[in-house]
Amino acid sequence: MSEFKPEHTSTTLLASGKSSRLQAMRQKSMHSSPADPTATRTIDKSADKNVDPQLLLARQLIDQRLAEILAGFPAGRQCSLFKIRYGIDPENLKQQPIRHIAKLLKIRHPLFTNPRGDMKNIMELPYNGRQL
Repeated sequence: MSEFKPEHTSTTLLASGKSSRLQAMRQKSMHSSPADPTATRTIDKSADKNVDPQLLLARQLIDQRLAEILAGFPAGRQCSLFKIRYGIDPENLKQQPIRHIAKLLKIRHPLFTNPRGDMKNIMELPYNGRQL
C-alpha cells in the first residue's frame, strides 16, 4: 500500500489542499466574526446603574453557578436535564427569591450564608430585584 504524506503538517484529517469544501468552510469560519459579548453586557450594566451592588453580586454568583451546572450537561439537553435534576426550568428559577435560588444551587458564599443589614431584604427579592 502506498503511504499518504500530506504536503504540510496539519491538525485536520485531510491536507488543506485536498478538499475544496473544507477549504471553503475554513475560509468562511475565519472571516466570520464572533458575536461581541461585551456589547450585551454594556446594555445590561446601563439598565442596572441604580441597582444595589449586593444584588448585582448575587446575580453574578447565581449566573456563574448556573453556567457551571449547565456546562456539565450535554448541549441541547441542558434545560431538560436541569429541570429533571433541580425540579425547575433555568428561566423559571430566576423568578424565585434569591434565598431559594442560592439554596437550590448550593451556592456557598458569605453573602448568602450570613446575610447582614440590607442583604436580608435583598435575599427575599426575585432575581431581577423587583418586588412582585
